[in-house]
Amino acid sequence: MELNSLLYRFFLDPLSHGVACFLLAYVLAPTQFVKIVYQETNESYTAIIRRYLQARNFKVFFSGAHIYALRQFISASSFGFSQWLYLSSLRFCPVSHIVLLMIWQSFLVGVVETVITLYSETKEIEANKRELLKRKAEMKDIFTPLLIRNILAGSAPILAYEVTKNMEGWVANMVICALLAIAVSALTMPFDLIATQNCGSAVRMTWIGRLRQTIVVEKQFWSIFNGLAMRILQIVPYSIAHSVVMLLMGS
Repeated sequence: MELNSLLYRFFLDPLSHGVACFLLAYVLAPTQFVKIVYQETNESYTAIIRRYLQARNFKVFFSGAHIYALRQFISASSFGFSQWLYLSSLRFCPVSHIVLLMIWQSFLVGVVETVITLYSETKEIEANKRELLKRKAEMKDIFTPLLIRNILAGSAPILAYEVTKNMEGWVANMVICALLAIAVSALTMPFDLIATQNCGSAVRMTWIGRLRQTIVVEKQFWSIFNGLAMRILQIVPYSIAHSVVMLLMGS
């Protein structure tokens, strides 16, 4: 790839991914609020929604919307930046094996997104949890689970793009991406839950310690998937947005 093309992509990739997901974020902000409250209180979705609707407190569903939208813009921009890094890396170390290419892409997405969005994600969880916080939220409490989550989450649009890039039309891409995003949602849900619980929790634990506490000590294996429905509602549209942008950009 020519140097001037890489320079062009350096600006366009992050901006394209960022704008697409920024717009989606305001639509999906209520799902993030409900998911976080559900993970913290274990109330049902309907109970949470009904309580605030009956109180006519509609604004609460968007209490973290601005920081959430900003985080999604930053996160999506980092996805685009990681694509630029990926394309740049191939100039110096060409790789032809498709599996290795996808693993490398997903790894770059996860690392770049985690480093860039760690602070904003901490603040966004803090804004949504509000009075549910037991102590000051710290970035180090959620870094590792977020890194694992972001690496896995980045694989859905990347795999969908690689599988469908030579097909005509976008329908196949969107369908495959949606199916992959559902599977990835289940895989990443425990790490998303641990990050939410560790953020401002009364007792500080490592992510492994939190997972062990839930599964082994409390024997609540299925609770690690608390909030999965809401996460699917988030991951699917974001993954499709990323994959479609990749098709348009011809990554």
